[in-house]
Amino acid sequence: MKTFKAILKQEYLINKRSLSNLVMAIGMPIAFFLLFTSIWASDDTMSKDVLVLWTRQYMMQMTAFSSLSFAFFSLPYAFQEDRQGNRLRNIQHSPVPLWQYYVSKIMGILVHFIIAIIAVFAVGHFFKHINMPLKDWLTSAGILFAGAICFMPFGALLSNIKSSQTLSIVANILYMGLAVLGGLWMPIETFPDFMQKMAKITPTYHFNNLLISYFDKDFSSQSLLILFAYAIIVLVAALAVGKKLEVK
Repeated sequence: MKTFKAILKQEYLINKRSLSNLVMAIGMPIAFFLLFTSIWASDDTMSKDVLVLWTRQYMMQMTAFSSLSFAFFSLPYAFQEDRQGNRLRNIQHSPVPLWQYYVSKIMGILVHFIIAIIAVFAVGHFFKHINMPLKDWLTSAGILFAGAICFMPFGALLSNIKSSQTLSIVANILYMGLAVLGGLWMPIETFPDFMQKMAKITPTYHFNNLLISYFDKDFSSQSLLILFAYAIIVLVAALAVGKKLEVK
């Protein structure tokens, strides 16, 4: 346990140095949430009931958007930096079990997920007056947390990219592309028919649909299974690619 505590302390110090990235990953979605909901509030054609529903749903979507940034950026960059800085190699040649290293990385990202959920929810409640029963706050937070975990294999797969520049390009395309196409930025009903069909096969669509279906009192077990399937398939791909690169 002493070695695990030491690894966790190292991980804490590493994350502390990159605090600006954490602030940006949470601050940008919050800024968009406040901006767009303020624009809707000034729209006289929108009824108060519709505005309340849209504001709540957009809070959920921006929370998801914030959480995904840790899966697509923080996680792969952390692994890449440890490889390039020989930290991973040093751990591999030390008495420290390798699983402790990976668990510490995962725990760091999970903490980021929790901070993002709390921060966006707090802004939604105190600044946009979103009120829900405690059960809905906790359940939606649980859905967001579990859904974000399903995207961590994407980060593991991206971490196999050796070039930081290439990683940045690919991660940005995937992150923004899946967020927009999956309906985290705008309803997919506003898309052309062919884009709507594409949207419905993305993992982000099913992540978003978990929240929509929950509040519609008709939780989508199908979207949950599809999201889990994506996570498993991408995780297997990440492990296979990583093993192949390790052999080389």
